[in-house]
Amino acid sequence: MWIVGGFRRVYPQSFPTQRARAGSVASVRQLLPTPLVDVDPLRAYPHDARPPPSDRPWVMLNMVTSVDGGIAVNGRSGGLGGVGDAKTFRAIRASCDWILVAAGTARAERYRVPRPAPDVVEVRLATGRARAARLAVVTASVDLDPSLPMFADQRPGDEPPLIITGATPPADRVAALADVAEFVHLAAERPSPRLVVDELHRRGATVVLAEGGPTWNGQLAQAGLIDELCLTISPHLVGGASLGILGNTPVSAVGELVLDRLLEHDGALFARYLRA
Repeated sequence: MWIVGGFRRVYPQSFPTQRARAGSVASVRQLLPTPLVDVDPLRAYPHDARPPPSDRPWVMLNMVTSVDGGIAVNGRSGGLGGVGDAKTFRAIRASCDWILVAAGTARAERYRVPRPAPDVVEVRLATGRARAARLAVVTASVDLDPSLPMFADQRPGDEPPLIITGATPPADRVAALADVAEFVHLAAERPSPRLVVDELHRRGATVVLAEGGPTWNGQLAQAGLIDELCLTISPHLVGGASLGILGNTPVSAVGELVLDRLLEHDGALFARYLRA
C-alpha cells in the first residue's frame, strides 16, 4: 500500500500505482538543461550543490501540484502522484539532513521514522550524510497521538521524532509522548520558521527538507527561507478550491526562482527551482 492524505505524499519502498500495474515502464527523462534519457533521480538530486548560508541551513521545499495549481484531490494529494514522483521523492529525501513537517501533515500522512532503502543509504553515505534523515515536527498544540506510526512503530536504533514546539505547550500532551519523542521548547509561544530553522542549524543541519503543509510552506516563504523548490507537476486537472502550495499565507515580496533542471516521466514534470 502507499500512504496518502494531507498535502504531501509519503511513499514506502515499493509503490504499486495503477500506471505501474498497467505495465508502464517509461524511464525518467531530463528535458533541461541538457536532454538526457533514462535518468536516475537518485544519481542527480543528492549530488546537487546546496551551499548553506552562513547563518542557517539550506532549505528545500518539496510539493506536488496539478496542472491547474491544485495540491489535493478530494482532500488528498496521493491521487496526484505516480511512479516517477515516487522515484524523485526518495531521491530528494536522500539529499537532506532533516525532514521538516507541520503536525497537521504528519497526522494526515501518518508519517513514519525515516528508514531509507539500502540504495538510498549508500548514496547518503557517499555524499557525506547520515544513514537516514531525521524527522522534525512543528506544532504549538502538540496535537499528536502516541498511536501515530512515527511513535508507535519505532524500532531499536531509530532516532525519535524531534517535536519543535513553543514555550508552554499542553503539559499532558508532552508527557504522553515523553518516551517516544524528543522535545524542543522554543522561547516564543508559537514556533516561527526562523526559530525552527535556527534550532536545526544549532543541531548541525546543512540541508533541511520541508514537506508541508501549505500554511507552513507559506510561512517559510514569507520569512524568505526557501532556497530550493522541488515541484512535481502532475498531468491532472482538479478544479475546485484546492489550496496552492503556499496556502493562503500572504507573501510580502515576489520570490523569483530560476529553473535549474526539468525531468519528465509518463507526462509528469519534476522541476528543480533555485532562489534567484
